[in-house]
Amino acid sequence: MKKILSLALTMIICVGVLFGCGANYDAEKSTVYVQKKGKIVSTDVDEFDSAVYSEAELKTYIEETIDSYNDANGSGKVKLQNLTVEDGKATLTIEYASADDYTNFNGIQLFTGTIAEALAAGYTFDGDFACITDGQATESSLSEFKNQDGYKVCIIKANTNLTVPGDVKYASVDNVSLVDKKTVSIGAGNNIFGKAEESTESGTEAVSGTDSDTEVTTEIVDDGSISEDELLEVGEEEEVIDFGFSEEEPAGETTSTYTNVYTYVVYK
Repeated sequence: MKKILSLALTMIICVGVLFGCGANYDAEKSTVYVQKKGKIVSTDVDEFDSAVYSEAELKTYIEETIDSYNDANGSGKVKLQNLTVEDGKATLTIEYASADDYTNFNGIQLFTGTIAEALAAGYTFDGDFACITDGQATESSLSEFKNQDGYKVCIIKANTNLTVPGDVKYASVDNVSLVDKKTVSIGAGNNIFGKAEESTESGTEAVSGTDSDTEVTTEIVDDGSISEDELLEVGEEEEVIDFGFSEEEPAGETTSTYTNVYTYVVYK
């Protein structure tokens, strides 16, 4: 069940991340933080036009959607941590019990686990890899870390910033740039060696035993934000704003958090 928190016309809120207790994880760009014990917390910031939507309407809509997901999948699987609107910006923070809940709620493929678990799940680690040492990237390959003990991997099919609970040791080359020792930025045109690239997409990679068996066809953008413009439906007879989720991914969008490209981030 796909759940993307997006509002059209003048405002889109996409899912990014915060993680940990009692810490400030405000993000300027959409960011997905992975916690050590597998929880995912998302935060995102985007423009908000209070003349079109109210903060109260948005909060009610998000809460009802989360309640619906939890009713179907188990109490506490998804939690609203924070929603604020200030200076024309809306900031949304959501916590997920697992990567699977993040995937199922948002329709964005996310995997966390060991290298062996990822391989067993069908992830093929396609593409070029770089080794990260002291903030510098050098050419590498799967064979260099495939059988190493202690490494974990985060695999995501989205354009976003991604923070892992350890130091980034290896990462995909294409569409990735290094932000700091724990964070990468994923978006078309990025390259971990700093090379300029043209925006391209690779074919969909079907992964057996995971939710990615369902083909996703979407667009890549060069920032980490979601812009999945779903038209706001206002009934002519009842003037009620419908913040309904789309159960199908939109075709022909020019900007989106979705991508057909898997990004691999290996950390320790």
